[in-house]
Amino acid sequence: MKAVIYIRVSSEEQVKNLSLETQRRECERFCERNGWSVAKVFTEEGESAATMDRPQLQAMLAYCHDNSGSVGAVVVYNLSRFARNTSDHLAVRMKLSEYGVSLRSVSEPIEETSTGKFFETIMAAVAELDNNMRSDRTVAGMKMAVEKGRWPFNAPIGYRRVRNAKNEPTLEHDPQRAPLIHHAFKLYATGQYTKQQVLTKVTAMGLRTVQGNNVALTTFVRVLANPIYTGKLNVQAWEQKGDGNFTPIVSEELYDRVQLIAQGRKTNTPATHLRDNPLFPLRGSIRCQCCGSLLTGYNARGKTGQHYAYYACWNSKCANKTSVRKAVLEAEFEKFLEQWQTKPGVLKYFRKGVLRAWEHKRDVAMLGATASQGAVEEIEKKIARLEDLFIDQQAITKDVYAARRAKLEEQLVVAKVALHDCQTNEIDIEATLNIACFVMANAAALYKQLSNEQKRQLLGVLSPSGFTFDEKEGIRTLASDCLFNDLYAMSQDLVKDGVTDGI
Repeated sequence: MKAVIYIRVSSEEQVKNLSLETQRRECERFCERNGWSVAKVFTEEGESAATMDRPQLQAMLAYCHDNSGSVGAVVVYNLSRFARNTSDHLAVRMKLSEYGVSLRSVSEPIEETSTGKFFETIMAAVAELDNNMRSDRTVAGMKMAVEKGRWPFNAPIGYRRVRNAKNEPTLEHDPQRAPLIHHAFKLYATGQYTKQQVLTKVTAMGLRTVQGNNVALTTFVRVLANPIYTGKLNVQAWEQKGDGNFTPIVSEELYDRVQLIAQGRKTNTPATHLRDNPLFPLRGSIRCQCCGSLLTGYNARGKTGQHYAYYACWNSKCANKTSVRKAVLEAEFEKFLEQWQTKPGVLKYFRKGVLRAWEHKRDVAMLGATASQGAVEEIEKKIARLEDLFIDQQAITKDVYAARRAKLEEQLVVAKVALHDCQTNEIDIEATLNIACFVMANAAALYKQLSNEQKRQLLGVLSPSGFTFDEKEGIRTLASDCLFNDLYAMSQDLVKDGVTDGI
């Protein structure tokens, strides 16, 4: 009878330790003792027994199928080398039976009897138990790594895995992708772009996956929400959090700003059917003073059956949820707009200041763009000369070429980021200022005339991070966020300087 031998190791280390040679020798001796000739040997190097996606196993099954009738047995060193999942083991065993092929193990006495098959199933289950226990130990080790500040999984885009001075695994910035990830956070934090628009921009600038593919939108959304880019570890499946032992790509302030803007654009918060309800125009614009969640609108029924409209925080984790009558909050907000409505005298100086700042920014941007464009062109020339040295002149080795090319490509990515930062959109600054001044001088009256969607857009311009409501202090904005705050400070300075015309 003919037999085939299937041997496998699951790591490179075992390959080097000659485990394959040992298995093959013992399997050949087993065949010799049983009087079987070896038709073929299938060797699986470095594949895991936890998966059936093994090319040599596939080839062995195909061989047994094609040679059904001439091959009588498959010989393995032990069942753990064959499979470490009971269902996989039995499925392959059934396939072999269909081809008229029995399974034999050098180290376990399995037979084609009822007792032998029962014992074989038990041994397969033991192999699976061993594999699961190894998995449990692996998970425990990974949890310990997180506690020590190490990221035990694949490096997120923008990072790469290295070892630090203590030879401990850690993450470092990917020189090609980290600048683009940081730029993406900065773009989205402006509140002027959707996530898709930001992704389109950084893709045009060269952002790709490690495999060289475009980054999918779903992946990019997870990037913007992942705290690992601030150096924080968060493994939700294990409920583990901690500080990473690596340098963050973005600051916590920038990350928090991105989360605020992302939350402001979500439409899947509770009671989304009320988002465009004209009864609640401030929904999605006012945040809870306690937790920062956006307030939603709802109607409550009193004891007499009468309905009362409220704005409230629905965050279950909020310690002191904001809840305020609709009429009270909207009256407070209209009072707020009237208070901060900009006076003509301030707008005159505002217009002059903006024009002066715009002209300065444009001049600086033009100088920066010229310098950055020159840097990009110079690096591209260096790459072209390097290719000429390697391809045409064959003056440098492949290793030297690859190292220099990688370094130049890193420099090119950074230079292109700098170039995009310097580019300004061509706009009619005078017309834009006219519209802005009209809105700032008539914010309260204009607000009352707009639709709900237009109101949200207006409030998003006035304070991109939204407003908060406090029962004692009323409507408030982030000091560094609201344009009205700067204009109010400007008006106070003008009064101090004796410039009171129109203020």
